[in-house]
Amino acid sequence: MRIVWLICLVLTVNVGVAQTTYVGVKAGGHVSNAFIEHTIFNLNLNSTFLPGINGGAFVRYVPKPGKTVLNSGIQLGVNYVQKGWKQTFLTNEPSYTARMNYLEIPLEGFGYFGGQNKYFISAGFYMEVLMSVDKDAEPDETNTGGADFYTYDESRDRDLGYGARLGGGVFRDLAIGTFQVEGFFSYSFSNFINPGDLTTETPDLSNHWMVGFTVGYMIAIGGNKDE
Repeated sequence: MRIVWLICLVLTVNVGVAQTTYVGVKAGGHVSNAFIEHTIFNLNLNSTFLPGINGGAFVRYVPKPGKTVLNSGIQLGVNYVQKGWKQTFLTNEPSYTARMNYLEIPLEGFGYFGGQNKYFISAGFYMEVLMSVDKDAEPDETNTGGADFYTYDESRDRDLGYGARLGGGVFRDLAIGTFQVEGFFSYSFSNFINPGDLTTETPDLSNHWMVGFTVGYMIAIGGNKDE
């Protein structure tokens, strides 16, 4: 909790006291993939993008604009995010998909500029907890053309993780509320596969990443909106 207050203090230095608090919801789509590799051994994996959905709620604190062109704020949210990947084989073995459903808690700082249309860029970190996993039947190893195969194993692997998120877009205050459009990129620094010993061929790098968009709606619950 002290860290959250410290970030709030740093972001509001030289831009005044927080003027507007927004509460919002957002939803969108994305494509995700998984970076699965080994530091020592060469893994033969061919993975492609998997489409998914994301959505959640957030609270945003927007300080009173200062005399500089770029102003700043802070945002805390809770999201539902689908992450995963599709592995393809060079044989007639069907593709394998794994979709992992996470509850994600991001904390982001952002800078913005503009008049009625406020353009912003945001960056921050998130914690995540795995809620469920949807996986295809595992492929026939005799029919994969020599391709390696690894997937999430509930009895072995991790259900907690963390990563970073970078976004950008525009929001605008209207009489009926505030609307926002955002594009984003996120990458998980934590490995979802438990690597064990480096001498085994189990991947020691297994990171989700996604590129997507969200459309959001916010209402102001305190202070006055920027003019």
